[in-house]
Formats: sequence, C-alpha cells, structure tokens
Amino acid sequence: MTETEIKNIDPYLRRRLAEHVRRLRTERGVSQESLSARCGFHRTYVSQVERATVNITLDNVQRLAFGLGVDPVELVGVTAEGE
Repeated sequence: MTETEIKNIDPYLRRRLAEHVRRLRTERGVSQESLSARCGFHRTYVSQVERATVNITLDNVQRLAFGLGVDPVELVGVTAEGE
C-alpha cells in the first residue's frame, strides 16, 4: 500500500465496533462511566470509542468485551461471510 492509500483506509471496523459497544452498553443499562470503571479506562475514552474517533488496540477491545460480558469478536460483529 502506498502512503496515500494507508491514509485513506475506510474506518469500517472502527465504526462497527463503535456501534456494537454503544448498543451493548445501552442494552445492559450501563453508563459510559460505569463501563469505563469496569475496564480501567477514563470515561472520555469510552466516549471516543463509541464515536469511532480513536483507533483502539486489540488489548482494549478485549477489556471492553470483558466489561460488557461478551466475546471480543462480538464487538466487531463481522463474520467470515461479512456479517
């Protein structure tokens, strides 16, 4: 990949993750502050994840999954077939 191609990568997975984290958190009736405390994050970090403005590491995906009580793969919500 060229440098321009790298800069123009579609953040599809980051947006999917954001949607799933927000949906799962609200379905469970958990505030951003409570989830962040469970995961050892600052509340603003959870907000950034849910807005897809931060490029989250795999370790932090795992921590969020633990905090939400789901498998990390569920947070991305993409299977081998694409959905």
